Amino acid sequence: MTDQSPDRTGRTRRPGQYRVLAILILAFVVLTISIIGMSTREPGNEFRGVSGVDDAQRIFGGEFQRGERLGQGNAPVQAQVFTDVQAAGFNSWFDEVIPALVDGPVRDGSVQLLLRNRSLTRNPTELSFFGIEAAAEQDYAWNYAYLVTRNLDLAIEVGLDDEYLQTIAESIERMELAVWKNDYRAALEPDSEVMRRLEEQDKLAIDLELRAEPALVIAGPGGTEILQDTPSLAEIQSAIGAVR
Repeated sequence: MTDQSPDRTGRTRRPGQYRVLAILILAFVVLTISIIGMSTREPGNEFRGVSGVDDAQRIFGGEFQRGERLGQGNAPVQAQVFTDVQAAGFNSWFDEVIPALVDGPVRDGSVQLLLRNRSLTRNPTELSFFGIEAAAEQDYAWNYAYLVTRNLDLAIEVGLDDEYLQTIAESIERMELAVWKNDYRAALEPDSEVMRRLEEQDKLAIDLELRAEPALVIAGPGGTEILQDTPSLAEIQSAIGAVR
């Protein structure tokens, strides 16, 4: 015989009434936790189709970065890398050459790389440059540049715009996205420090008579070497040896 005795208010207590209420409360709590988790979780390595996230961490993780610089500050050789990371046709060069330099002379402390955003088109600046410069404020310039080159196919598919550049930023796990957004928006201002710096880098490339392909300016105790027209890894390594 089931218990349907009245409660303290005089109402009849139905069988399982409290159990149903407990289940509903538990379901509400679980749903709330799930919503919070979805809104705060970190993006995964396959975040929205971005590839190369794990590779970027492996290549650049543990290496000293400060702004546009990669490698120890007391390295005897400095190599300025003038390139346009969103220029189709040169992304494979960046992917082949830069990781090899990092694994070799950068990691052993003999070379420091400096990233120079230089447009290889008629425009003096490219939109991706501002994304890189914003990432540089948190010392992730090289990670960001690498991911742009690795995902140019994605850029062609979805369009290289603000949303695409934010997608790249979101895929860098330890970079503060809100800070990146603020720095990116500030960089786009016509009179910003970033705009001035990009214009100076473009002028430097013109003064050096660099042609419209990736180039390196390598300087050390033994002099300076200028390598033009998408130099190979072997050419770069030879120039590093010549100026050490």
